Amino acid sequence: MVGLIPMTCLRWAFFACFVCSSLGLQTLSQSCDPSDLLALKEFAGNLTNGSIITSWSNNNSVCCQWDGVVCGNEGNNDSVASRVTMLILPNKGLKGIISSSLGRLDKLKLLDLSSNHFEGVLPVELVNLKQLEVLDLSHNMLTGRVSQVLSGLKMIRSLNVSSNSFSGDLLELGGFPNLAVFNVSNNSFTGMLNSKIWSASNGTEILDLSMNHFVGSLEFEGLANCSSSIKELHLDVNSLSGHLPDSLYSFSSLQQLSLSENYFSGQLSKELSKLTSLKNLIIFENHFSGELPNVFGNLTELEFFIANSNSFSGPLPLSLALCSKLHVLDVRNNSLSGSIDLNFTGLPSLGTLVLSCNHFSGPLPISLVDCHQLKIVNLARNGFTGQVPESFAKLKSLTFLSLSNNSFVDLFRALSVLQQCKNLTTLILSMNFIGEEIPNNVSGFESLIVLGLANCGLKGHIPVWLSSSNKLQFLDLSWNHLDGSIPPWIGSMDDLFYLDLSNNSLTGEIPKNLTELKSLILSSNHTYSAGIPTIFKNHLQYKQASSFPPSIVLRNNMINGTIPPEVRRWKQLHVLDLSRNNISGIIPSSISEIGNLEVLDLSSNDLIGSIPASFVELTFLSKFNVAYNHLHGGVPTGGQFDTFPASSFDGNQGLCREIDLPCGSSIVPEPVIPPQLEELESPFAFGWKVVLIGYGTGLIIGLVLGYIFCTSKYEWFEKIYRMRLKRVEIRRAR
Repeated sequence: MVGLIPMTCLRWAFFACFVCSSLGLQTLSQSCDPSDLLALKEFAGNLTNGSIITSWSNNNSVCCQWDGVVCGNEGNNDSVASRVTMLILPNKGLKGIISSSLGRLDKLKLLDLSSNHFEGVLPVELVNLKQLEVLDLSHNMLTGRVSQVLSGLKMIRSLNVSSNSFSGDLLELGGFPNLAVFNVSNNSFTGMLNSKIWSASNGTEILDLSMNHFVGSLEFEGLANCSSSIKELHLDVNSLSGHLPDSLYSFSSLQQLSLSENYFSGQLSKELSKLTSLKNLIIFENHFSGELPNVFGNLTELEFFIANSNSFSGPLPLSLALCSKLHVLDVRNNSLSGSIDLNFTGLPSLGTLVLSCNHFSGPLPISLVDCHQLKIVNLARNGFTGQVPESFAKLKSLTFLSLSNNSFVDLFRALSVLQQCKNLTTLILSMNFIGEEIPNNVSGFESLIVLGLANCGLKGHIPVWLSSSNKLQFLDLSWNHLDGSIPPWIGSMDDLFYLDLSNNSLTGEIPKNLTELKSLILSSNHTYSAGIPTIFKNHLQYKQASSFPPSIVLRNNMINGTIPPEVRRWKQLHVLDLSRNNISGIIPSSISEIGNLEVLDLSSNDLIGSIPASFVELTFLSKFNVAYNHLHGGVPTGGQFDTFPASSFDGNQGLCREIDLPCGSSIVPEPVIPPQLEELESPFAFGWKVVLIGYGTGLIIGLVLGYIFCTSKYEWFEKIYRMRLKRVEIRRAR
């Protein structure tokens, strides 16, 4: 949706130019009407900040020459004082309330106070602006209800109060015969949609009611008068529901239709083919279902089709190949299936293709290489098979490619092909190429920023060719079978802020060079953004790589040695996970200098000594775990340490915690008795401990006897038994 905003802004700019020319503007040097002068002074007097406070005060009487003030002369009579017809003050840094005095500017035709810092309610006196044709109060901090004020502006042609905090319903509005633009988006309006707002006009072009709290179903009967004029309809981010009415498909001039993030349901009608002027069809995050109608051949102007996060099923319509102007095709998070038989040769303008999280299968379509402008391809979480086609090397514009969670094979071939895509910055190949060897003789990837090769069961060492990818910010090689040591050259990757090598078989010590990662030492903004694509990690979805916290994750390897005290240099680190290794020595107190640390997991190692008391200074720490080491002494108290569960310290016999068991206490805590065993405790029954001991003894004896008889060694047992019996008889004889 962000990419569509400039188009709407252009429409506003052109519309403003049209209005200004039609009003016959002129700035006169003669003095303005005294009542208008007084009204403007009162307006300025309510401002607490803004450039006009100074500029207007320097020229007290000739208000028609003031910044943003335009005057007109009624009847072209030079002897009559000019009246203020326009007040144009957008983006002037104005603060304060909108003065009720503006209601006395009864000749005002255009009022633009957009992109300032006005607050408070809209003065009811503005209802007196009977000649007002353009009202723009967008991008302020105004509050309260507006129906009473706006209902009186019967000459209005363009109304924009978007991006404020207005509330209430709009049921009082209606009867605007000249209405061309109506924009109340990004507020807190409630209630049903009111078709009376646009029913009196036969020239409405733009309706934007998005990002509010409107409810109910769509009723477009009131738009019958302007079915040929309506060009933009934005209803996204509300709570609207029901099926789309058939009358929607009669809007022959409709260019932009945005219905996303509502509760619309049902199937898309084949009548969609009648919207031949449609450029943007945005319907994501609804409850639409059924197959996508194969009628896109008539939508030759279509540029954006975004229908992700619905319940669509069936194949991808082949008629999409006839939308030669299509820039973005996003149908992720649906239940679409089958092979991709779309002929991409007919889509020369395609720049973004997102088909992730569906049930597509078969090989990758070779015709995709004919989309020479293709920058973003996300096919993750499907059932694609086979190899990456060699022809993909021709995708010279490609910057983002995610093929994760499929069944691709031949990693060496895939990397050999993709290394020729010199603009590639994000490559996610996780959960493919199962059990293959990670290739060493690969080159290229100098532009790579994100690399994901996790959950593949890959064998081998961390490849040296990665050292040439010195722009890497994100590297995930977790859940493989990589062995060898962590190469020191990783510490030379200046931009690397996320490193996950967990769940491998890496050995050796943590290289001190790793503490030289500049991105974790110096403050930096990871502004890299992939736009529409989503990166999956541990069942979580991230819009872009920069959403990940700065992390070093080496969990579950066979790393030994000590934790280098130089880790203090990682001032920007948020997550440090060294758990389930063979790390020994003490916990360096220098870790307390990592002020941004949120997660510290050192559990299941061979650490000795005590927990540094300075760790209480880690005020952002939300998860801490040192369980199953050889630590002793007291657990620090205060700060976050009072919130960590006892399990964070389990398995350290010499460790004590004041809130659980005071240090130095000789009192042995009573064991916790399971509730089901507590029921067995009674004065007339054996204690549960006795029962457990007897059961355990009997189990051991039974296992021994079973072993003896199952292994044919009962002769040996019988011999021992007879010897025992003979001794008993001798004792009796005595």
